[in-house]
Amino acid sequence: MKKFAIIGISGYIAKKHVKCIKELNGNLIAAMDLHDNVGFLDSFFPNCKFFNNQKKFFKFVKKEKVDFVVVCTPSYKHFEHISMSIKSLCNVIVEKPPLLKDIQFNKIKKLEKIYKKNCFCVFQLRFDKKLANLKKQIQKTKKINKVKINYFTYRGDWYFNSWKNQKKLSGGLLINIGIHFFDILFWIFGKSKKIVIYKKNKETAMGTIELEKAQVKWVLSVKNLNKKNKNIKASRSMIVNKKKYNFDKFDDLHKVNYQQIIKHQKHKIDNFRYLINTMSKI
Repeated sequence: MKKFAIIGISGYIAKKHVKCIKELNGNLIAAMDLHDNVGFLDSFFPNCKFFNNQKKFFKFVKKEKVDFVVVCTPSYKHFEHISMSIKSLCNVIVEKPPLLKDIQFNKIKKLEKIYKKNCFCVFQLRFDKKLANLKKQIQKTKKINKVKINYFTYRGDWYFNSWKNQKKLSGGLLINIGIHFFDILFWIFGKSKKIVIYKKNKETAMGTIELEKAQVKWVLSVKNLNKKNKNIKASRSMIVNKKKYNFDKFDDLHKVNYQQIIKHQKHKIDNFRYLINTMSKI
C-alpha cells in the first residue's frame, strides 16, 4: 500500500485526489493547509494527520517515508512545494500548471537527479477516449485540420480578487484556465508555428494558433456569454473539421492519470516543459 500526503488539502481540487487515493487503495497519512476546512477527510481517511505548519508537515513525511506528496497548492507555490517534497525523499504528483517559469524546470530536474525522486503531473484530459482516438487519427494523416475552441467557464467576482486572476501568482487567465485546452491542442496537433492574440484581458482572450497539423481559432472567457440562458455557467468544446468534442463531462480521468503515474511512472514533469514554455510566450 502506497503512502500519500497532500499539501493544499482545503482547496477545491484536493478532494478529487483524496478520492483517487482511496479508490486505488492508497493510504493518505498526512495533510497540510493553512485553513482547517477539511472535515471531509473523516469520510475517507479518519486517521490522517493534519498539519497547518509546513516545516512539521515535511518533517513528518520524511520520517514516515511517504511515497508521494500531492501538491494542490496555488500555482505560485508549486516550485517551493515540489522542491521541499523531493528534498524530503518523496515523489511528487502536482496539479496543473506544474510550474510557471521555464527556468524552474532545470532546478527541479537537478533535484530529481540528486535525490533520485520524480515529479509527475496531472493532465487528465489526455485520458479521454474520444480525444485519444482523435490523436490517433491525426497522426495517420498529413492534413492541416481546421479547429475551433470555445472555452467558456463562468467565474464570479471572487475570481477577480483571488490569486487565480493575478498573472504573477497563477500565470494569468491563459495559464490558469486555458492550460487545459492548450495542452490538448499541442498533444494532438503538434508544436506551434505561429501564435496571434486578438484580445486579452482579465476576463476574455481570443486568438489563432498555427500548429503542425492544425489551424486553430480559440476563445476563452470567464464571463457568462450565454445571453439566452444565464443559468448555463460553462460551455467548453472543440470543433475539429466540423465534428464537435465537448470538455464538459469527464468521469474518473484523475483516477486513470493516477494509475499511469503509480503503476507505469508516466507523465513526468519534463514532458510538460514545452507546454509551459509556449504558454509563457503567449
